[in-house]
Amino acid sequence: MSLQPPRPSASALARYPVPIELIAALYRANDSEFGKLISAMPEYGRARIAAYCTERERLRSVALKIASTCEEAALIKAAGAKAGANLFAQSRAGTVTSH
Repeated sequence: MSLQPPRPSASALARYPVPIELIAALYRANDSEFGKLISAMPEYGRARIAAYCTERERLRSVALKIASTCEEAALIKAAGAKAGANLFAQSRAGTVTSH
C-alpha cells in the first residue's frame, strides 16, 4: 500500500475555478513564458492553481513550480491544512523538475 500525499478537498478546489486554457499554457510554457503567465496573478490564485494541478499526476511539476512562488499560508488556505503544508514543503525540497 503506497502512501499518497494529502489531497486538497473537493470543496477547496471548487472555490476557485481554473481555466483549462491557462493550465494548458502553463504546461507548455518554457521558464520565461511560465514566469510571465503567473507574475500578474495574485498569490491566492497561484495557490489555487497549484492545488488544482497537484491533483493530476501529469501536472505535478507545474503544481510544484507554482507552489514555490507561494507562502505556506496561501497554500494552506487554498488546499487545506495537510495538503497545503505538504505542497509547500515539496515545492521547497528541490523536487521541482521541468515537464
